[in-house]
Amino acid sequence: VEEITVPEILEQAPEGTEIVVVNEEGEAEPLATEEAAEIISNSDPMWCPEGVNPGGVGCTPPFSDFASLLIELNGGSYTGNGVIWVEDGYDGNDNAQIEFDGNVLTNLSNNNLTINGGWDGVHGGGNITGTSSLDVSMVFVNWNGNITLNDLDINATDGAGFGLFVSNTGNIALDNVSVNGTTTNSFGFGDGAVIDTTGNVNITESEFNNNATNGLQVESGGTVTLETVSASNNTLTGAFIDTCIYNNVSGLCDGNGSVTITSGTTNVFNNNSFTGLIVDSGGGITINNTEANGNDLDGALLTSADDNGTGNVNISDSEFSDNQNGYGLDVLTDGNIDLDNVTVNNNGTGAVLGSTYGTGYVNINDSTFGDSDTTGNTWTGLHIDSGSTITLNNVIASYNGTNGAYLDAVGDITVTDSQFNDNVHFNFPQDPGLYATSNGGNITLTNVVANNNQFGAGVVLLTNGTGNVSVSDTSQFNGNGTFGIQAKTYDGDITLTDVEASNNASKGAYLNAYGSGNVFITGGDFVENGSYGIYATSSQGEVNVEDVTVTGNNITKFGAFLSGLNVFVSDSIFQSNTEAGLVIVAKEQVDLVNVTADQNGVNGVEVYTSQTNGCIKSEDDVINIAVNVDGGTYTNNGEYGLVVVPGPEGTLVFVNPATFGGNGLGDYLLDLTAPENCPEKEPSEPKPPTKPNNVVQVPFTGGTPVEQDCDLFSNTILELPNGTWIKVGCPFEGFSNLEGVLEEDLPSSLGAGVEFVAGISTSLTDGEGNTILNEDGTVTITFQIPEDSRARSYSVLFWDETLNDGAGGWVKLPVYEFGTSFPLHPDNPEDGRTIISGVQRVGDTITLTVDFSGVFVLVTP
Repeated sequence: VEEITVPEILEQAPEGTEIVVVNEEGEAEPLATEEAAEIISNSDPMWCPEGVNPGGVGCTPPFSDFASLLIELNGGSYTGNGVIWVEDGYDGNDNAQIEFDGNVLTNLSNNNLTINGGWDGVHGGGNITGTSSLDVSMVFVNWNGNITLNDLDINATDGAGFGLFVSNTGNIALDNVSVNGTTTNSFGFGDGAVIDTTGNVNITESEFNNNATNGLQVESGGTVTLETVSASNNTLTGAFIDTCIYNNVSGLCDGNGSVTITSGTTNVFNNNSFTGLIVDSGGGITINNTEANGNDLDGALLTSADDNGTGNVNISDSEFSDNQNGYGLDVLTDGNIDLDNVTVNNNGTGAVLGSTYGTGYVNINDSTFGDSDTTGNTWTGLHIDSGSTITLNNVIASYNGTNGAYLDAVGDITVTDSQFNDNVHFNFPQDPGLYATSNGGNITLTNVVANNNQFGAGVVLLTNGTGNVSVSDTSQFNGNGTFGIQAKTYDGDITLTDVEASNNASKGAYLNAYGSGNVFITGGDFVENGSYGIYATSSQGEVNVEDVTVTGNNITKFGAFLSGLNVFVSDSIFQSNTEAGLVIVAKEQVDLVNVTADQNGVNGVEVYTSQTNGCIKSEDDVINIAVNVDGGTYTNNGEYGLVVVPGPEGTLVFVNPATFGGNGLGDYLLDLTAPENCPEKEPSEPKPPTKPNNVVQVPFTGGTPVEQDCDLFSNTILELPNGTWIKVGCPFEGFSNLEGVLEEDLPSSLGAGVEFVAGISTSLTDGEGNTILNEDGTVTITFQIPEDSRARSYSVLFWDETLNDGAGGWVKLPVYEFGTSFPLHPDNPEDGRTIISGVQRVGDTITLTVDFSGVFVLVTP
């Protein structure tokens, strides 16, 4: 700010105003002195009653620093709501922490207080032209009124451990406030802003960046709203917002305020060295136009759940990407989850969404969880556990290392206009592009594409009970490492309509309806699959195939295998398969209507009973079936056009003539041979006696390594006094060790919002003390949850010494997914460490299985 002279200052005063200048001791200074000029030109801050312009009636004199103003306010008779005006040229005038203590300022602490920085210094007006800068920390404690801070820049280097601390029972508002670059104190704390109130908190157009520990921490008994806020490049957590105030005894939130994070431009929680954004809400979460990218652990970790809450989570127009050692987005709620236009790319795990704490649904629209070979997530793209239904519309989950999407719901699962391509990069063939299991509802896929999932299936769809599976509208499942589409039901039906499943390594469609469920396939192409174009069975229901094309092009072995109580096939083509074009196994009746079986390597169509295709048990009656052929073409097959083995009293009826020709052994063969008797069951070899476990109780610290003895024991179990244990499975040659780790002994601090529960250090070494893997065995880690812990969710962090150029860093280990293993660093072929089974809760324990050792920490959430 350009210096002004005393005459220029006096000219600003209204005509007739009597000017008295006082020094810091309250003594009058002659106007003509240099001291008076200095005091006038730096005349701020100034307290005024609310509604009174600076310099008006009831205002304090202006002072050169906050310390002088606080002395005046403490000693004076000032009361009521007030505003402190700080000139925009104010720049680090204070030499010590600025503290507003309600126990000292008792005349003001029950009233509202506003501090306006950036004032232009003109008395009689409140024009804001910039910001005011502080280089020491600012504190508000024991305050009962509202606190509002505007247009302040705080860069605290006084070693207080924070830049701004506010604790009151009223509301708190920050507008255009920055708390950046806070340095650490002797205890290692260096937070930006810490806010604790029973009231509401509103923070607008503010920054909490580059602080030595956490950026922003808010605990509120009311609502919290952040609008256009940045909390980035902090050494630990970017921002932690808590309106739940979770009661670990009752299992309930003591607070019920909602959290809203919104912007007309962008909220930014990027490049923090722990997690970008952590929210624990007692009343729901709404987020839009927000980035949480490039953080060392999670992008955003959101909880809105207690034992009786209904905390919905709504996220729109936001991105959670490049959080490569954690989850892009991690949500737990007892309400509903809605995502709209959300991007979650290039994280360790993409998004983990859970509503099973209650009965909420999960809906996702127009969102991406990996869409190219540079944006896919290291492990799974999208993981959902829903207490109700799951609905995906226009979702892409592609180019992810393990599953594209893993969906588990209590109710219906509906997926429309979505893609799950080029996932499953590691040789774990149980992983698909899309895995969906419903434990009480139906699964419906419409216009879904799951192609080129390298080592696994395109989709795997499972229902329990009476749940149906329906796939339609030109869905594609091509070029996958095992099956194009795999579906299993129990008493529910499987229906495929106009599906394409071609060029898959094993089966195009692999369908099993157990119980009374039926299988219906209408339309679609199944071309050049490895073993079977279609493999469909129903235990007690029917199989109905209509208007399909199954072409092997001399690659597929069997065009189709269909097994059910009754089998009906019409208007379909089975051609150029190396074995049979179509194999049918039925228990009652088979109808073939206008079927074409052409140029297959052996027989065109083969029809059996379940006994003639196998054998008959001595206690069973002979099964005979009726086979009806209505037209069709059976030509140019290596042996017969049609082979029917319907049982000794079975029948073959040509309802209308069929066309035969060019078959190697003849047109058709009717074989009424009785089924063979099943061989007597060979007595089983006695199982060798099971080796016992080698259970070793070890001290919390200071234990000695235990040598593995796989000749005498099946494994080695090391158990700590607190009940936490590891099991080192055979085969393994070497030594194992287990010790407990306290929070203060962790290799690096945990950020705000994540609480330490337990820690262990494990080792696997050879005879010379070198660290090794249990490459052919497993290491199962089981944390005993402490009796006094009622946390709603738990995670396991692993300290990876190879990160950050050997300085080390935390990795959040993936959540359990059926059949899925996770290479720790798949981009490094020399790093063989693998999470064999992800983190899951089993009773009162948290367990996972790996093949490596190190420091593992149980945390919440």
